[in-house]
Amino acid sequence: MTQADHPLLEGLTAEQRDAVTTRASPLCLIAGAGSGKTRVLTRRIAWHADQGHIDPRRTLAVTFTRRAARELRSRLRQLRVANTVKAGTFHSIALAQLRRYAADSDKRPPLILDNPAKLISELHPSSDRRTVSSIVSEISWCRARLVAPEDYPAAAKPAGRRAPLGHSERFVRTFTDYQQAKRKRRVLDFDDVLTRATEIMKSQPRHAAAQRWLHQHLLVDEFQDINPLQFGLLQSWLGDDSTLLVVGDPDQAIYGWNGADPKLIDSVAEHFPGCAVLHMRTNFRSTPEVLVAAGRVLGREAQPAFRPAGAEPTITVCDGADEPDILARLIRQRHRPGSRWRRQAVLARTNSQLEPLRQALKRRNIPVAASSETGLLRQPEIAAVRQAWAGNARLASCVADTRQWLSETSDGSSDESIAASSGSVTSRRGTRATGVAGGDGAFISPSSSDTPAVEDNIKAFIEVFLEFADDHLSLDPDATAGAFFTALRSDDRVLGTSDGVDLTTFHGAKGQEWPVVYLVGLEDGYVPIHHARTSEARAEEQRLLHVAITRAQQELHLLWCNQRQRGDKIFQNEPSPWVTTIAEGIQAESSQVDHVAAVARAREMLRSQRDKQH
Repeated sequence: MTQADHPLLEGLTAEQRDAVTTRASPLCLIAGAGSGKTRVLTRRIAWHADQGHIDPRRTLAVTFTRRAARELRSRLRQLRVANTVKAGTFHSIALAQLRRYAADSDKRPPLILDNPAKLISELHPSSDRRTVSSIVSEISWCRARLVAPEDYPAAAKPAGRRAPLGHSERFVRTFTDYQQAKRKRRVLDFDDVLTRATEIMKSQPRHAAAQRWLHQHLLVDEFQDINPLQFGLLQSWLGDDSTLLVVGDPDQAIYGWNGADPKLIDSVAEHFPGCAVLHMRTNFRSTPEVLVAAGRVLGREAQPAFRPAGAEPTITVCDGADEPDILARLIRQRHRPGSRWRRQAVLARTNSQLEPLRQALKRRNIPVAASSETGLLRQPEIAAVRQAWAGNARLASCVADTRQWLSETSDGSSDESIAASSGSVTSRRGTRATGVAGGDGAFISPSSSDTPAVEDNIKAFIEVFLEFADDHLSLDPDATAGAFFTALRSDDRVLGTSDGVDLTTFHGAKGQEWPVVYLVGLEDGYVPIHHARTSEARAEEQRLLHVAITRAQQELHLLWCNQRQRGDKIFQNEPSPWVTTIAEGIQAESSQVDHVAAVARAREMLRSQRDKQH
């Protein structure tokens, strides 16, 4: 069989085939939006395993969410290598590493502080929830950027950060107190997990050698969003025999506000000497018209499109009060009979913009999906399963027993059922069990047939939960259920399953796509957000809008309000400067002059009103 005929290379473009087959290492793959990144990643792993270049059992894929790890392993399963490749987030991998080190050293596994806000509240009992949240976020930014408490004032100013509690000095004291309180209680937060794992790699050569042997082949996804703390851990994992592939897109770097350093992907050759760089530009997701709009936002040529030409983006001006009606009308017009409402999505810059629209669409009898990204651990059906898993039980046994139970309940043959409304497990004795345990504390289900089968939507949530457990077991085969719960708290996001129009933020939309997308609230002050004061922050806002636009496969609709009422006052708005740029391009290349004229009229109205006020 020639290389061209190999099934793993079937259907790939020339640039994708090069990315799959090259043996260059280190390698940086710049993968533009919709360029088939996950397909290439999984094909590359399978290809090099098939060719004998790598041992898939010693391959580790680092992702930024458990959802991404689950998707990667699901695709690898179709290529028959899923059960050997390990995949996980930085936190889950580091936590498994610490547990392995503790076991090898006859030490206690680390105690994890999974709710920093609770400890901050104890240190600052007079602070409200919003202040506590801002303190936790700012501490996390410092940890991500390797900023010590005493260095915060010097680091915060050029980054455009505003200290919680009003003054840098007060925040520094709180930050210091928080660090000391953790040491006193002998607990680690999730940032400490990364720090401690890095320290052990540097100070324990035997452990480091074993770790590097176990994970010889490293792949890092979303490299544009890596922060200095994570980058330090990644560097510690690399040895002389390691291979490395990092995948990312500088145009999708949108987490600088959270500590990520987008400069790392731009300077990848400096950090990894001899690093080869390949580009995948062709977009398979969106129409040429959508990509042209995205290119205008960035001020550059559009990505090449694989899809045929489609409709031009539309721009609609609302007066604020009529925004829900206009949005509802557009959604109904584009809903095809018999199709899913989740073909359409409404994206906004902030969560606060979405909630009024969510309620308004419901009042107009338009189905709205549950939050498109939600925590598994907060779902009642998962809480019920968790109650039945003893914390010290072997995770592998819990997973196996629960899958057996699910198989039995699929045809109604089990006598236990998940009561989604109560979030409990009910046994055949009619009592609610906080845990039904066998010899090792694993989940056990009796075998009667007096209860109905588990509902499909409940079963779907549980299956996702079990797949996350499988991912954890690939990293830590001897894990307990309690260790899995702890790791899952660092990132347990999962897509909702109900059918309804998706409403999510620009950030929440990352990694997703829909045939029809509405971007709402595209006013200056939201896009870019008002607190984006530095040139770096504004550039990130620009990239964020680019990410939001490229979620659309076929249709893109932009909405902005020329005025909004807040309390008793009506505030006049201008469109986002990038909406104006898109509009000017549409005017030059299409017949949608009415939309462009609406933008121009609104801008002229604002100028007239301001002239009268002065």
